Amino acid sequence: MKKEFKLFALLLVTLISVCFWSCEEDDNNRIPAAQLPSDAKTFLSTYFPSIKVTSVELNRDNGVFEFDVYLANGYEVSFNADGEWTDVDAPAGQSIPDGIAPQAITDYIAANYNGAGINDISLDSRGYEVELVSGVDLLFAPDGSFLGVDR
Repeated sequence: MKKEFKLFALLLVTLISVCFWSCEEDDNNRIPAAQLPSDAKTFLSTYFPSIKVTSVELNRDNGVFEFDVYLANGYEVSFNADGEWTDVDAPAGQSIPDGIAPQAITDYIAANYNGAGINDISLDSRGYEVELVSGVDLLFAPDGSFLGVDR
């Protein structure tokens, strides 16, 4: 019985240590907004001029660094290591600011979705994924030409 208690105590201490260690790791990837790349700071001051940055996280996924920026108005913006945006996500029911999406995309949405607002836009080497406020997901090529509805 005493041996089982010692084993249980050891497991409990190990579990608590792992929990503290994982929380410490989360805090280590938070950085001050001043450390964002200059292009990211320019983007934020252009499209969110009076909105406070509440936190910035520097993440690494498969050796690729990304900055996740959280704004006081509920928007989230992700940037690559060069400070180029990769994702802009508005709070539910709201639209991203005008001018972020390429004109070809906004023209397509205006013509085919009655000008519905864009709630989320992501960009990678394959092109753009756009989620409208209505919940419809659209795919566009890197040049902004329509590819289809993401189902």
